[in-house]
Amino acid sequence: MGTSLPVAESMKRRGTVYGFVLAIAVVVLLAWPLGLRAPAQQSTSASPPLGGMVREYELVTMPTATAYSVYTANPTTPHQVWYRIYGGDALFRQRLRVYQENAGPRPINQLPPESELKQEITNNNSTGWFRFAPETGVFTYYFDGDNRLSASSPWRDAFGVKVKRTRYSNGNRYDVSFEDQDSLDDFNDLKLEVVILQPV
Repeated sequence: MGTSLPVAESMKRRGTVYGFVLAIAVVVLLAWPLGLRAPAQQSTSASPPLGGMVREYELVTMPTATAYSVYTANPTTPHQVWYRIYGGDALFRQRLRVYQENAGPRPINQLPPESELKQEITNNNSTGWFRFAPETGVFTYYFDGDNRLSASSPWRDAFGVKVKRTRYSNGNRYDVSFEDQDSLDDFNDLKLEVVILQPV
């Protein structure tokens, strides 16, 4: 009788420890798949693997545009989108927002809902390349340029966009630059490179 009490207490402690270990194991098993999911985009020091240049297009100025979108040309061929900020000479603070939507392009200056926002960068400092995971299907990628007068003032839309497209054997490269003044002076306040890889 004297030995049964310590044994019972020992079994009770062991049951508590096992219960605690089991609870931790359940949490780890539930969280594990979330931890393995790839981020929407990942920074990389490599450049997008563009093939040979085929054609340069004329510079296009869109003085009423506040964002720019690229989309898939062929819904059955896999594609991948890369982008980076490569600078800007701005009077005001700059912001880039990037959206990815599994749908065709919206009308000019219409952005997807915030649930489709994949990245926000609140300056125009040069970055490395970001790349989305390869996709197949109809996708549109939106690059929205904003600016604000001070750290406490609200963000406002860009006043215009200038784009130069270059065609390569396996995709397109776009030099995109935003204007932060309604006088539309230089279109160099927030400058991006966007590449969509999709062989024809």
